[in-house]
Amino acid sequence: MRGAVAMAAILFAPACGGSEKAATGDPVRRASYRSLAARDFLLGCAGGRARAETREQVARLAELNRFAFEKGALRALQLAENDWAGMAPHDARRPCAPGEAAYRAALAEFSRSLDDLAAGIREYRP
Repeated sequence: MRGAVAMAAILFAPACGGSEKAATGDPVRRASYRSLAARDFLLGCAGGRARAETREQVARLAELNRFAFEKGALRALQLAENDWAGMAPHDARRPCAPGEAAYRAALAEFSRSLDDLAAGIREYRP
């Protein structure tokens, strides 16, 4: 667990370097990572994959990714995918609990993460 926390701290620490963008980090990369984590958690909920609400939010993620790509943030999206692929096996969260309340909470978290991704895309400057 400590190794996963240390890895996350490294991945999401503000970058060092000369540019202002490097000093502030990459909002698209961080938000995309969080949306992937929230998506996978939601998909692990009982029946989560088959529900229309889940499919709508997954489609929203695809649309946001398209906007990010058009804005020039492909590298940030790719890095977030790589980050999540490396961290997902070490995800120590308990699986989604059974029941409607747990599904609704996971759906709300995924939706919030997509709102953050949209904001990150809006702020992104190539």
